[in-house]
Amino acid sequence: MSLLQQAPRFDAPAAAHLARDLYGLDSTASPLPSERDQNFLLATPAGERFILKIANAAEAGDMLDAQNAALEHVAAVGLCPRVLPSTDGRAIAVAPSGHFVRLLTWMPGTPLGSVDTRTDSLFEELGLKLGRLDEALASFDHPAIHRTFHWDLSRGFEVVQASAPLVGDPALRGLVVRTAGHVRARDGRRLARLRRTAVHGDANDFNVLVEDAGAARVSGLIDFGDMVHSYTVADPAIAIAYAVLDRADPLGTAAAIVRGYHAAYPLTEDDVAVLFGLVQLRLCVSVCMAAEQQRQRPDDEYLSISQAPIRRTLPHLAGIHPDAAEEIFRTACGMPPVLSMTPVPAEITLAERRRRLGRNLSLAYAQPVKITRGWMQYLFDDRGGQYLDAYNNVPHAGHSHPRILQAAIDQMRTLNTNTRYLHDTIWRFAERLTATLPDPLRVCYFVNSGSEANELALRLARAHTGARDLVVLEAAYHGNTTTLIDISPYKFAGPGGGGAPDWVHVAPIPDDYRGAYRRSDADAGRKYADAVGAIVDDVRGRGRPLAGFICESCPSVGGQIIPPPGYLEAVYRFVRAAGGLCIADEVQTAYGRMGDSFYAFEAQGVVPDIVVLGKPIGNGYPLGAVVTTREIADAYFAPASRSLARYAPRYTSGTGATWTPGRAPSPPGP
Repeated sequence: MSLLQQAPRFDAPAAAHLARDLYGLDSTASPLPSERDQNFLLATPAGERFILKIANAAEAGDMLDAQNAALEHVAAVGLCPRVLPSTDGRAIAVAPSGHFVRLLTWMPGTPLGSVDTRTDSLFEELGLKLGRLDEALASFDHPAIHRTFHWDLSRGFEVVQASAPLVGDPALRGLVVRTAGHVRARDGRRLARLRRTAVHGDANDFNVLVEDAGAARVSGLIDFGDMVHSYTVADPAIAIAYAVLDRADPLGTAAAIVRGYHAAYPLTEDDVAVLFGLVQLRLCVSVCMAAEQQRQRPDDEYLSISQAPIRRTLPHLAGIHPDAAEEIFRTACGMPPVLSMTPVPAEITLAERRRRLGRNLSLAYAQPVKITRGWMQYLFDDRGGQYLDAYNNVPHAGHSHPRILQAAIDQMRTLNTNTRYLHDTIWRFAERLTATLPDPLRVCYFVNSGSEANELALRLARAHTGARDLVVLEAAYHGNTTTLIDISPYKFAGPGGGGAPDWVHVAPIPDDYRGAYRRSDADAGRKYADAVGAIVDDVRGRGRPLAGFICESCPSVGGQIIPPPGYLEAVYRFVRAAGGLCIADEVQTAYGRMGDSFYAFEAQGVVPDIVVLGKPIGNGYPLGAVVTTREIADAYFAPASRSLARYAPRYTSGTGATWTPGRAPSPPGP
């Protein structure tokens, strides 16, 4: 049975009756909101007020004793209620139903969540008061608070993993899972070394009392029911999580709380580094717990009080770069920045770029944008401006993806070498990569860039066919090496270009929107392919063998052209009939970027002889790959082996072992 199912069910008259029997109070009772207990405001004819708390049937007496002890421990701070004894002197009374009952002093003030005007000064005051409370709690301990508790932020990832499937909205569920995953990937190591103390655990805006909003005076912090031994920084994180809901400037609000908290109880550098992630994690936990609780008590409106603002706010927070938040929090704490040197004005950056870099390197805008960082699908400029990045062709899974970033860091800490040595990672990567491709594409070569990959693809084709002539498409761009410029009309036919070499033959781009054959023509694909067939026939008619045909499966520089149906199937047939190989340049289009297929060539129903992959394979890390068949790879290896045998028949390693091509290494010795 869950905690919610064991919540007490007293009405107001019954609560007033309990107060009279246990505490000798003649009063009227009014219910107050609560998640799993019951709280009542008691008012006596003399104008006195008290809070009657009836505990959940599952609540252990030692936890209530811990709350009472904590309230007594922090009494000098003057922010929390006091526990009053029953008529027989007990701090925890027992109702005839068996429920534990406590009576607390009433604290004046309005819940922060009900205050219309909430200024940064008020939030700084909240941070200050919460810091004073946590400073007092730092010297408090009790066995009962070392518990397994679902609202403990140090267990947030477990809660999301267990309860996210219950979130009914698929978009919100996905956002929660992704956000929690990003936090774990970025902050996991720091979280493991955070300081831990007793924390209040629930400084949401209905547990914060404001006596004078205009004067920015926080009068109290109530409800220690979520107290737990956890991350010290969990308290400001929780306070921030609820304070920023629907705020126009969430980081400004958060910074005000951080500034006040740090002034009262200094945060460590690790605290500041993980704080923004914990803010997001708390909101993720809230979404998951609400889904769990609403399933049990669908009519309890209090359980969903924060959910609509969270739905609106969490996507906004997820779009903020955590490094940017950390810098703002460090500034609020008076800490020096850690992520950047002294800012350089954009005009100086532009002047230095022109002085030190080649001027043929283009800039995207007449008024250049100075980008300082990227996060997910966004770029941020030096003034904090945020841009949706729908242009950049380098990252595939967004900027600064925490899992990919961590994987790269872990690998560089382990090993960074070439392919001359045995290592399991490379063949496992090849195995997973080729599993995404159709047979017989099963042999991989790993290189450093798309340009290098296309160069290697040409060498493979030439080694296999013994030919040089190549068919390319109009407006094609395949890389920036000398050979690739020669096969890229976008370069050799553009400003400063020298035209096509005699071994490069340019076919019309299969553009069924602006080209000679339009989408209304059911035979457009065949007609565009016939132009390639005519080029192939011309090359053969001149007695020249054909090395192959290379194209982006969806030409990008040429205008994001999706070839009409049947185009590549017919082209590949013409090329293979002439003994050539078909090369698919998938640098820009692989890995699901086309939507319906993992590789763009799949949409055409063809299987290339060679597939080329570039920087998106490493999400921008300098990595590329060429995948081909065993037959083509062996044809490429054969002349290399003969060359080695001719010029360097024996190689000696540093251990004295020797190797002759085609033979196993021999042991050291004379």
